[in-house]
Amino acid sequence: MHSIYPLLTGILVAGSLLHAGETQVINDGFLARVRSEAARAHPSAIAGKHKADAASHDVRSVRLWNDPMIDFGYMEAEEMMQMDDGDIMLGIEQALPKPGMFDAERRKMEAMSRAENENARSSALTAGADAARSAIELALTDEWIDLQQSQITWLAAMAENARQMAADPMGSSADALRMSVELEKEQQMLDAARRSREGYAQKLNLILGRSLDSPWPVLKLPVVPPPVPLAKAEIARIPHANPKVRAMREMVGAANAETRIADRERLPEIAVGIDTKIYSDTRDVRSTTFGIKMSLPWFNDHSYQAKIDAAKSRELAAGDEVEKMRREMAMMVLSAATEAANAAAQARAYSGKIHENTRQAAQATEAAWISSKAPLSALLDSSRALFTVRLEQRRMIAMQLAALEELQTLVPNH
Repeated sequence: MHSIYPLLTGILVAGSLLHAGETQVINDGFLARVRSEAARAHPSAIAGKHKADAASHDVRSVRLWNDPMIDFGYMEAEEMMQMDDGDIMLGIEQALPKPGMFDAERRKMEAMSRAENENARSSALTAGADAARSAIELALTDEWIDLQQSQITWLAAMAENARQMAADPMGSSADALRMSVELEKEQQMLDAARRSREGYAQKLNLILGRSLDSPWPVLKLPVVPPPVPLAKAEIARIPHANPKVRAMREMVGAANAETRIADRERLPEIAVGIDTKIYSDTRDVRSTTFGIKMSLPWFNDHSYQAKIDAAKSRELAAGDEVEKMRREMAMMVLSAATEAANAAAQARAYSGKIHENTRQAAQATEAAWISSKAPLSALLDSSRALFTVRLEQRRMIAMQLAALEELQTLVPNH
């Protein structure tokens, strides 16, 4: 499962705002369009489609009849013998299909074709999820830039208050200088973030196959966390929805057909043929022979049986591999669902009482500082605390969306 922790560690890196007047909320419709575009344009998804197409051609390549064999010969002998027996020999031989062999080979190819289709679907889902996560990451940086800009606006107002307080004969210029430094530091962080946002946008453009400089509007995360599916219900959907598990189930069918093929190979191979002798001068047919040929597989029965046993063992192993994959997917679903639920709970908490109490504390500290009843350090600490709570709420929304994206990849809804 793709970890979302790099999403959080890189949050303080953002880029220049494009089309500032436009805003696009990261909702289901937007993410569906991003996934669809990535599934059409990403090389891994395109390669998966080509492999699926090749597998469908393999189905049509299965032959019921082997190519016929044609014999030609010339007898060098006395003319009388050539006239009596014929000097040109022509023959054609056709091997007959072994009972059940064609059906078994076709079933194997059809199962492998369905497996490749599931693998192609898995590649498309992975490409779409990568694009969606990059869009969520880009939206989170835009949210941070917005919060940072509000923080700078507030710091500028407080710096002006500090300068006015320093102009008082009883005032001190220390707070004004400190606020100037703080304002410059925050501005530098915002400038660096804006310069770096291009990297996030370019990353998304690369995944989508767009030009690197394709612009993106300001992206916004949802205000409240979306609902989280129940882990138990999602785990129950794995055998029917997860493309990797479905592909492995098809490979069990292919292994079963392979066992059938090995069993059919031990049957005798029968071929029918016609041989004709012709005298070249008069083109008269001197004789025609109809014949049947049959292989004797019983001398190698132990080898055929070993091949059957090996195919049966691979079939059993394929069945166990399906269950192994299902359990692995179940653990990943459980982890993603739990992560999404935890992030949603924290997002609601940070937007509720925690935010309100922190906001009131910041307002009270600001009023106390303006009336010279609180030090500047307390003002800055309360402001940073409020900023952190607001940013943390946005982070939790992004974490939940990223976890839900993982769920969408593991148990897609379509």
